[in-house]
Amino acid sequence: MSYEFEPACRRMEWLDPFYKAVWEKAFADTIPISGTFELTPRCNFDCRMCYVHLKEGQIPKYGRELNAKEWLQIAREAKDAGTTWLCITGGEPLMHPEFETIWKELSQMGFFITLQTNASLIRGKMAKLLEQYPPRHVKITLYGSSDEVYEKVCQIQNGFTRVDEGIDFLQKLKIPLEIVGTIIKQNETDVYNMMGYVKEKRLGIHITKDIQKATRSDNQKIEEERCSEFYNTKQWERLLIYREQHYPVDIKELPCTFCKEHRIGYWITWDGDMRFCSLMDRPNNKVLSEGFSKAWKKLIDYEENLSWPVECLSCKANKICLKCPGILNAECGDPEQVGDSFCGKYINFIEKREKNELY
Repeated sequence: MSYEFEPACRRMEWLDPFYKAVWEKAFADTIPISGTFELTPRCNFDCRMCYVHLKEGQIPKYGRELNAKEWLQIAREAKDAGTTWLCITGGEPLMHPEFETIWKELSQMGFFITLQTNASLIRGKMAKLLEQYPPRHVKITLYGSSDEVYEKVCQIQNGFTRVDEGIDFLQKLKIPLEIVGTIIKQNETDVYNMMGYVKEKRLGIHITKDIQKATRSDNQKIEEERCSEFYNTKQWERLLIYREQHYPVDIKELPCTFCKEHRIGYWITWDGDMRFCSLMDRPNNKVLSEGFSKAWKKLIDYEENLSWPVECLSCKANKICLKCPGILNAECGDPEQVGDSFCGKYINFIEKREKNELY
């Protein structure tokens, strides 16, 4: 039976035609071409808004960190199943006790690898490792333009200095870099300085203020760090109008169809659960005990049986609401339910527009 929903990649006008064709083929045949290995919850930073970071002593409370042998077993099965693009993340992935072994072996398997890192540990043996086995792409989180701001956000000394050194090294290797800036109360006044720093490096930056609650760590104070006024600004209203004009949500389609990874991508947590998103704490498909292929099939079944919350079906803001199963799970505790605090900002926008009270 043919699948009745349009793949998200078909709505990505910017995507290269070759890759779009590859993604559409993978979508039709449910081939897991894109994967993320979340190697560890460890991190040398202690960012106030992190949803996954655990201190070493906290790890046993949540699970057992997979070792190099186990990650490489999963990687071989993933490759056999069709995985081509692989993102290595954490926590801070370089903090995994066996990162060097894992990185060497994955690099030699032929994956197109993206390394997602805070860039502060790229020196010494790690610099030599990445020089010998360079990633195809590196995604770097940037939290400020000075050591002072990094200390406020990441609660670490000399953070920016080390990140700057890491970026310089990667640029010397001519590795493509993507910079992502997460903005909270402690660094919101530094945004333009961050943009200026990135411009000097001749790089681009994606800024986000829309951080989500923690679903998989002990950090329950994320809401306190949010730039709450962001949800009542001209920038926020423009975002919703743009969403409505270009990417309206069709509530008749299944929730996961709006995710570019639907039917082609997966996320494996540091303790070995296959899910489709970093914001999910379910399902618990055990890759090692079940095998990659079985876990992947169970994930597809789970995705395609998810439904929108009942309240969304008749909500007047359902076309513009920035929701997906992952966000709903993080913000409301379940991918199939909503809460007043989550819905309120969208309904408030609709009501303000009806009264011609927008900025």
